[in-house]
Order: sequence, then structure tokens, then C-alpha cells
Amino acid sequence: MRLTTKSQYGLRVLGDLIHNWRDGNGYLQVGELASRCDTSQKYLEQVLLPLSHAGILESKRGQHGGYRLNRPPNDVSLAEALRHLEGLLMPIPKWADDNSADSSELARVLRRVRDAIRDILENTSIEVLAESSAEDPKRTGEAVETLMYYI
Repeated sequence: MRLTTKSQYGLRVLGDLIHNWRDGNGYLQVGELASRCDTSQKYLEQVLLPLSHAGILESKRGQHGGYRLNRPPNDVSLAEALRHLEGLLMPIPKWADDNSADSSELARVLRRVRDAIRDILENTSIEVLAESSAEDPKRTGEAVETLMYYI
């Protein structure tokens, strides 16, 4: 599974919005969020739109508008957020998705990998994003080692 920049920005913004939600603040403007993510406001709006349509975020227009979480962070799984940002969590070939008795061992392994990834993401809330964004160098001014995981 490989996350696109769309998901990386979306998850980073969710971490910021969780901090904002915990602090009891209102909406964060797209310009401020884009600045924190070091990306354009127009691009970030396209990233946030599916999360807003899904009901994860609430958007408000106007001078005091922007985005905020629409639900408590522990009510939103990483799987839900990623599905709205990326689509399928881990697509596998059609031939491997066949559960027939004559499917290959490789197909069974791919299905187990898909199911394990789905299980982990379904049972992990987006609250973990607030923990990792607290260590974000843009938030603390410190350099932080970036780890990249590929499955």
C-alpha cells in the first residue's frame, strides 16, 4: 500500500484539526492549514473536500470560516479517512480476490495481507495523527526524523 501526497496532506491536516478540536477552538482557515502543510490553498481545498462530504470535517464559509472536525477523533478510523482520500485501502488483483477453493496460495496470502491492513486501519482512530503531528517540526521548531513505511 502506498499513500499519495493527497492522503499525506489530508492526514497531516486531520492531525492539526484534532489539536484544534481538543483546544476547543473554532474553525481553521484553509490558508493557515495550507501554510502548515507547505502546499497551496487550492490544492488543500481539493484534499479536504472528500473529508467534508464524508462528514468527517465540517466546513464554513466566511471570514471566521474554515474547517473543523465534525465528529470526535476517536469516532473516525484511519480506514474511513483513507477510503475517502484514496479509495480502496489495498487493492488486490481480481484473480486474487476470488475465494473459490481452487484459488492459488498467493491469492490467499494477498487476501490475508489485505484483511490484516484493513483490520489495523479500522481499529485505529485518527487520534494517532495528533500524537505524530505534535512532533511535527513546523509545530515545534525541532528537526524530526521522518519514517516512511511501504507495504
